[in-house]
Amino acid sequence: MERDYPIKLLEKALKTYSPSGKERELATLLKEEMKALGFRNVQLDKAGNVHGEVGGGSPTVMLCGHMDTVPGWIPVRFEDGRLHGRGAVDAKSALVAMIVAASLLELEDVSGRVLMVGVVDEERSSRGIRQLVDDGLKVDYAIFGEPSGAGNITFAYRGRLNFKVTCKTEAGHVGAQHLHRNAVEEAYGLWSRLKTFFKAKESPHGVFYSPTPIITGIRSEGGGFGVVPDECTVNVDLRLPPTLRCHEALQIVKKLVEEYGREKPGVSVELKVLDMVEPYVADRKSRLIRALKDSIREVLGVSARLIKKTGTGDMNIFGASLGVPVATYGPGNSRLSHTKDEYIEVEEFLASIKVYKGTLERLLRSEN
Repeated sequence: MERDYPIKLLEKALKTYSPSGKERELATLLKEEMKALGFRNVQLDKAGNVHGEVGGGSPTVMLCGHMDTVPGWIPVRFEDGRLHGRGAVDAKSALVAMIVAASLLELEDVSGRVLMVGVVDEERSSRGIRQLVDDGLKVDYAIFGEPSGAGNITFAYRGRLNFKVTCKTEAGHVGAQHLHRNAVEEAYGLWSRLKTFFKAKESPHGVFYSPTPIITGIRSEGGGFGVVPDECTVNVDLRLPPTLRCHEALQIVKKLVEEYGREKPGVSVELKVLDMVEPYVADRKSRLIRALKDSIREVLGVSARLIKKTGTGDMNIFGASLGVPVATYGPGNSRLSHTKDEYIEVEEFLASIKVYKGTLERLLRSEN
């Protein structure tokens, strides 16, 4: 393989715009590249995930990266050793690095199978990883490709409760607004109560250990010139620490919403859950994490740092469902994720390929 092949493949992937729900073109590109690299059983499943494998037997290591990005095109360009583009950090560099690393394995020196999967919809409802779980996929280890930084390993994520609350009132003339309840103001009042409640639950140990809600969307119906709005919906993304399970958080939200509704005559309040993902903390002492740490030391000459991230990833769903050793690793600064100037340091990207490859070699050696 030519040294610049991984860079060229990453550039192709970045130039293939793939916001959530529109991953098909990238999946087709990766499918053909994986075939050319010698992967077996390369296919797309019914969710649109692309699968391929190398090697055979046991154990099975899954490498899983996501093909989708958040919306917003960024022109792809090289500049000062950096490759810019939407998904450069989150998370096409990890996805491409995984594919290349698996293809470079000397199969005569290992015993076992690598399952490479590029999943869809990670940035929304994780439809891709849920499909793998529903299909009953069996593996022994799973590495997820997300930006941890080449010298770091992510072993924990917070959970997520996505919901929307809708306040409905009776419309009226703004000249007589004292006779009517404004649905927008009522929705804001409910949001303020939710925010205040969870603000009081913040942990002195930091954001990872705190529940943090944020408004992700507001929609108002009715209203217009001269009309008091009669409906307003607020979408909320509530991130959960490991100590707070989804059903517990939901009961808290339900109670707050119901109390608010009882206090507001003439206001109808509705709650709808959109998505739930439990918090997840992986075993820091697993064979998988040891293999990653040893590979990082060999490639970079540093001791890997184990980190907790305040977001939520596919690792949460897969780890909780299968109970196998999992970890998240990938090149890039996660603070650049979803920003207008995403970029990856090319040398860090290339180093991560070596880390993935070294990790696979360690996991696929005899376990005796």
